[in-house]
Amino acid sequence: MDKLQVKKVIFLSIICNTLLWYDYMLFGSLISIISHTFFPNNDYYVSLLAALGVFASGFLMRPLGAIMFGYIGDKYGRRIALLFSIILMSISSITIAIIPSYQKVGILAPILVTILRLLQGISLGGEAGNATFLIEHSSDKKRGFFGSIEVLSAIIGSAMSLIAILICQKISNFDSWGWRLPFAFGLFIGLVSIYLRYILSESPAYEINKKHDKLSKSPFIELIKCYKKPVLIAVGIDIVENASLYMFLIFFKIFIEGAAKLNNNFFYTIEIISQVFLAILTLLFAMLSDVIGRKKVMIPAFITFTIISLPTLLMLSSSNNLIVTVAYFIFMIPIAASLGPVSATMCELFPTKVRYSGMSLSRNIAGGFFGGLGPFICTWLMKQIKIGPSFYMIFCALIGLIAILQIKDKDLKVDF
Repeated sequence: MDKLQVKKVIFLSIICNTLLWYDYMLFGSLISIISHTFFPNNDYYVSLLAALGVFASGFLMRPLGAIMFGYIGDKYGRRIALLFSIILMSISSITIAIIPSYQKVGILAPILVTILRLLQGISLGGEAGNATFLIEHSSDKKRGFFGSIEVLSAIIGSAMSLIAILICQKISNFDSWGWRLPFAFGLFIGLVSIYLRYILSESPAYEINKKHDKLSKSPFIELIKCYKKPVLIAVGIDIVENASLYMFLIFFKIFIEGAAKLNNNFFYTIEIISQVFLAILTLLFAMLSDVIGRKKVMIPAFITFTIISLPTLLMLSSSNNLIVTVAYFIFMIPIAASLGPVSATMCELFPTKVRYSGMSLSRNIAGGFFGGLGPFICTWLMKQIKIGPSFYMIFCALIGLIAILQIKDKDLKVDF
């Protein structure tokens, strides 16, 4: 493939995935407002846990989305699967903007929000294939870099959602109705993304396998029958990046609100700045993994989580802005080292004919049960014992460490 076409694929993939994650992360970024708008309760934590439960429900639907879109991606093409996934995400996000509050329609409000969140989860289940799509456009020596682009765009999308919230806070009655505006922007975002996905070309690896009639007739069944070990390894290593990322993006703010009284604008400022640095570091660690190997980057990161998780949580308890900021940046470094190489590592575990299904299913099992449920579990643990969430992160890091140590050269199905 010529360099111009590769650049086009990278550029369009970044834009599309950024916009999709903008839509998806708004729910988590606005979790406090959503909790009292759709799940009001006299007990703040009961209301918050209800909203976090719905947030997690979207992740629990991601394996179903992975199966559906994985089948489409391996059977009919990566481009078609990605196009359908973004259409579903756009419709779901726009509709959240217009749902009446619990005070107006009662129990119907949380039911509708839950249904839309489930549809968002199904949509994102197919989006994991974006990393597959990108990596299949790369050369052998740049798979880590290409795989990290998908993660990079997700972080940018999350940061964009925070920026949109800050702007809407300035120009509207945010707590009453202004919080709906960032979701409403999804109409424009959706139309742009759908068009960009429509004009993308198919991945070379998929086209070659299609030409030589090497595509799987039943990719999911073949995956489960023949590639159990790669699926288990991929789930294990992806648990770490999912657990740490959603602690960082969602739970840290909840923890700080419960532990210290800090300015709300400070939260968003630190989150935006730290996410920008996280995106840059993720790219750098991905590029490093292309030079020295994936395991040499990821194993130290997993070990680091077992050491810093408890101290980081204690630092976040401080009412000192500087100490909280340092805690964010300390925790951010092993996240980036986990995120950067993980997509390439997972893709290299599966052959082309089941790669979309394998990547999507593994990522979404990890994301559904350890990413989306992470903030809920950590909030519950925080109510039991303040430092409880740190043990959850240590547990996930140990699972990842065991999984990555199982990877041998013979396990890598690198038919790109």
